[in-house]
Amino acid sequence: MKIFGICCGRKNGNTDLMMVEALKGVKSIDPDAEVGFVNLQDAEIKSCMGCETCMKKHIAGDYEFRCVHGVNQDHFHFIEMQLRAADGIIVSAPAYNLLPPGILIRFLNKMHASGNYRLITQSVEACKISACFSIGGTDWTDYTPNVLRMIAMELSGTYDGVVDSVHFDFLNAFQTVMLSADVMERMHMLGENVAKAVIYKKETGKNADYAGTEGICSYCHSNLLRVDPDGSVYCPQCNVKGTVEVRDGKLFVHFSEEALKESRWAPYGQNLHMENIAKGHEKAARGIETIQKNYSENYKDQLSEYRISFPELKKTAEEKDSHE
Repeated sequence: MKIFGICCGRKNGNTDLMMVEALKGVKSIDPDAEVGFVNLQDAEIKSCMGCETCMKKHIAGDYEFRCVHGVNQDHFHFIEMQLRAADGIIVSAPAYNLLPPGILIRFLNKMHASGNYRLITQSVEACKISACFSIGGTDWTDYTPNVLRMIAMELSGTYDGVVDSVHFDFLNAFQTVMLSADVMERMHMLGENVAKAVIYKKETGKNADYAGTEGICSYCHSNLLRVDPDGSVYCPQCNVKGTVEVRDGKLFVHFSEEALKESRWAPYGQNLHMENIAKGHEKAARGIETIQKNYSENYKDQLSEYRISFPELKKTAEEKDSHE
């Protein structure tokens, strides 16, 4: 088996060390397993420009398209190839401003331009196995575990492939995780769970049960809720409506199996998403003359007039050499 890890925290810091322990857990189950990880802080990932070329290609049925940045212009394609070859994926992140670091989101933004990667993994049968872990310096981490679990799902294909997820707080200082034996033991177990799930799927064709931190939603395991103005309660990640009950002063939310079938991550939601994107492009195509006329008359000159230019940055000699 091949297990591939993605970190995005400080190089040689807590998440790197925790990832190594997780990969040791994999090797404890399968000594012949091929394991490795990258830290996105070492990578150059060009930002998605929102050109939507990849989406237009997908709508037209072209799933072999790669990002307009080009295959060898940054490290995205290299990482994509690692994901394709992997049986299991482990993704990790520290919490920055309640969220994972921007470099991880930048990488995720480009997954639409990963050819047919998503197309071939977005089914219960074909999804890869994945897991995730995150850390926070304090308890300002309400969003990070949920976002990271969603990213693990995006990389594996479906939430059925996510077998483990855990978050730890109060791990901020460099390499301080080595003072927490219980955390490292949990990382070892996470790696074991990933390896066991890969073996189980290969032997049975089925996905292993989720063994991570439980949430309110039984589909994405999020512990967040959205309350609409009419009082309806939804899982904000799955966009499915739930029923609420208060017992002994505690809130209980139930999401029916029928409702979960219409999760935005389920086949129904994925198809609806693509249909709505296609409708948006069709609307723009039909109104192209109105768009161009409005742009020329009301916005073109103002864009140049109002836009503030950035000053030129001074580069050190070392920085100049690294970019030549």
